[in-house]
Amino acid sequence: MTKKGFGVYATLFAALLSAAAGIYLQFQGGVFGAMKRQCYDPIVVGLLLSALVVGVALIAVKKYGLASAAVTALSGVALCKFATVHDAYWYVSDVFTAIDEKGFDPNFLIFAGLVLAAFVVGEIAIFTPKTRKTKA
Repeated sequence: MTKKGFGVYATLFAALLSAAAGIYLQFQGGVFGAMKRQCYDPIVVGLLLSALVVGVALIAVKKYGLASAAVTALSGVALCKFATVHDAYWYVSDVFTAIDEKGFDPNFLIFAGLVLAAFVVGEIAIFTPKTRKTKA
């Protein structure tokens, strides 16, 4: 008989972090800094929310390894799309070159922290055992 291991719970936690980031970006509106730079992208929100749906669905059908890989991939793609393709790159550049003199907006740091945490926890989940044997 087997029970769920740490990797399954780490996958679920990564999926929840990803969904929290998506919900946060949706309700925050993606406006950061003193210059009110618009960094909202519905595709990023969709990727982050789909990580929860896909992760839970794959865990429900006992595809634990695929679930951790999918959650990590979706949060990683969302992070890359937000950071490089959209206006977040320009916002970070504005802060580093002192065009936006107020520094990083706390909302930006919270969102980036949630997405990065989802990705890192997902990576950890990939390499941890998904099941453990119990004594029968």
